[in-house]
Amino acid sequence: MINQSIQLSFRQVRALVEHTLLLFKELDQQLANRGYEPVLPEVVQTEHGLSIHQTKESAESLVPHFLTRTYVRQQEKSNQHGLLISVQYTHPLHERFDPVVLVGDVTFKQAKHALKILSEKPWLLKYAAFESTIARDFVADGTRYTTQPIDEIEELIVWGHPFTEMRDIDDVKRLAEEMISRHLEPGTT
Repeated sequence: MINQSIQLSFRQVRALVEHTLLLFKELDQQLANRGYEPVLPEVVQTEHGLSIHQTKESAESLVPHFLTRTYVRQQEKSNQHGLLISVQYTHPLHERFDPVVLVGDVTFKQAKHALKILSEKPWLLKYAAFESTIARDFVADGTRYTTQPIDEIEELIVWGHPFTEMRDIDDVKRLAEEMISRHLEPGTT
């Protein structure tokens, strides 16, 4: 009896991760159409790196707290701006936690730090939303919060939505538009 329950739980976790990977792949396409590319094209970041091409049967896909993708403008990898997205499944400081999509728009103090930070600190959104000075007020309802989680960052604007709001391609398109809205020329979409 307990064995069946555990198997069902693992199947559900695998399905959740698979849904997240599909979200990231679609977002990759939506952001590519708008001039952005992943910093690590083949990698989904978490506490450790995972391949974006893993299958549901892959042992690597079991129980991460979050998965993250980071983006920069194509042809401008030395700029001071980056985009981040994480799906946060759980958090050790929160007993009851519904999965959320966290989004970040980051400005670096110096462009030379951008790729290193985006590649090596996949926890930035988790930290900003749930552990930094804004954590007490943070609600994943689309409200934007501004913080400076580490010294190399000038500003990190973070917001979120319930993961259950990401149901189809139109939802992902809207998310992509939200992510780039501060960086559009006036009158463009």
